[in-house]
Order: sequence, then C-alpha cells, then structure tokens
Amino acid sequence: MEMSRLISIVVSVCLLLLSPGGAAQAGWPERPVKMIVTFPPGSANDAAARIFADALSRRWGKPVVVEDRTGAEGTIGVGAFIAAQDDHTLLYTVGGSVTVAPLLIDKLPYDVERDLQPVASTTSIVLTLAVSNGLGVSTIPELIDVLRAQPGKYAWTSGPTLPRYVFAAFLKRHALSMNHVSYRDAAQPQADLGEGRIQVLVTSLAASQSPVQTGKARFLAVINPTRAVVLPEVKTAQELGYPELEINGLAGIFGGRSMPDALKARIAADVAAVCADSEVRRKLEAGGHNVLSGTADELKAGIERQRSWLAENGRLVDIRDAR
Repeated sequence: MEMSRLISIVVSVCLLLLSPGGAAQAGWPERPVKMIVTFPPGSANDAAARIFADALSRRWGKPVVVEDRTGAEGTIGVGAFIAAQDDHTLLYTVGGSVTVAPLLIDKLPYDVERDLQPVASTTSIVLTLAVSNGLGVSTIPELIDVLRAQPGKYAWTSGPTLPRYVFAAFLKRHALSMNHVSYRDAAQPQADLGEGRIQVLVTSLAASQSPVQTGKARFLAVINPTRAVVLPEVKTAQELGYPELEINGLAGIFGGRSMPDALKARIAADVAAVCADSEVRRKLEAGGHNVLSGTADELKAGIERQRSWLAENGRLVDIRDAR
C-alpha cells in the first residue's frame, strides 16, 4: 500500500507540472522576455510597445527586450515570432496582422488562426481625417461638396492598409474622385499637407498633427470609435454622421500556438494592470493612443469587427490596390 500511495503522489505531481497551469505557476518568466514588434523604431506603435515592455519588466522582475522586425505588412515580424517557438517570446502587433495580411498575401508562411493566439489588447492608435487649410473646408459635408464640384483636382494620402481602405471606400460611396499619392517616408505627407501639395491626410494623430499645430491644416474628425483623450473637442466620424469612415487601429500582444492557457491568462492580467496604471495611461495617451482594457476578449472582438469591416469595404475597393 505504501508503494502504491507513493506512486500515486509522484504521478499527481508530474501531472500538475505538465498541466497547462503548471507552466504559469512555475515562476514564469525564468529569463528575459523578447517582445517582437512589427513597427519601425520611432513609430507610435513602437513607442507604445516599449512603454508596455518597461512596465511589464518591472512586474515580472526580468527584462522585456523589444526587437523591431518590420516590413511586408508586418509579416516579417510575425514570421520571426513564429519561428522562435518560445513561450518567452511575445508578439506586439496590430489586428491587421490577422485580418489584412491574409487578403494581401496569397500564401502566408503561417496560419493566423493557429499560430497567432490573442493574449491581451493594449491600445487603439488615434486615427484622424485632416485637411489642408488651403482647401477652405471645416466639415465633412463641405469636403464632399468641394470634391464633387472639382473631380480629380485634389490629392490625398493615408497611413498603410486600414486608413487607406476606409478613405478609398468613402470616396467610392460618395462618387468622389481624388488622386492618391504614395509615400515611402512617413514624415513627408505632413509637410505636403501643410504646404497644400496634398489636401487630405488620413493617418495616425502622431503622423498628422504637425501641420495642424502650425495652423496650416485642421482635423475634421477622429475616425476611431471613441474620441481621443488628447483631442477631446474633435468629434468622431460616427458622431458626425459618417460611420463609414470609422475604423479601429487596435494593437495587442499575441502568444504562440503552444502557449498554455494559464500563462496567457497570467500575461493578460498583468497587461490589464499596466493599462490601468495612471502614469502608463498618461504616457500612452500623450503619444496618440486610446488605452484599452488589456483583455484577450477585447482583442478577439476587435479582430472580428475588423474582419466584418474588411468584408464590407472589400466590395467597394480593391484591397490590394485601394486608391
């Protein structure tokens, strides 16, 4: 009987250690955590990722090292994350890595459903519709009237993917014609908007605020579902009666397919605590972000909303060549 009881205890302990919760209870993280970020250094989302990395490193007692892996609509960074196959490597990216990439690339080297597991929402980058003062409009109806009166005269540009799709679909819906201008340098559109070389810019607050601050352009709307903390007086497109202009630039943290559920829950709880921290919120909001709740459910729901939005707008514009 004694031997039988001993064997039973040993088996129970082994099962506990091998269970999904065992990894989370065994003192994770045991070494530095790498956070792969799919944005370039200095970008608004890269800055947000570094704020989260710093706060999480203090909670976890281990360094959280940010590694920027950019390019190809985020797929280079995602590929590097998946190749790591390590529960001490996390991915910081936007919902578009799950929703948009499969529409743009025929054969992704990974399965977005299997290989990218939503762990926690982080922020929604503030996105705006800005116009040059030279256009002489201060509302969306005035913008529509000017564009309709002179089709093909004016130029626009945007941030990549979702902002481009939303404005291209908006033009289609209202039978408007503008010239789309492509840029490689994210700083140049701000300068061109301020000098009137382009008339409309749809992108993040961080990439559009300079000409507004100097009085050469103005914001017509925030195109997120909610107003921006740093622009409380600027209404959302939804509030102004143009829900077709609304998108959510949500970002979050993802884990690999083999990450135990208990560990995902542990990380999500810590991210939620970071999101609730007043000093962290102040930094993120100042950088042009709306702070989210830090939950997996919020990230999953945002991804599903993006998919529905893309399906609807994909009937109006060519997702691979929106202009």
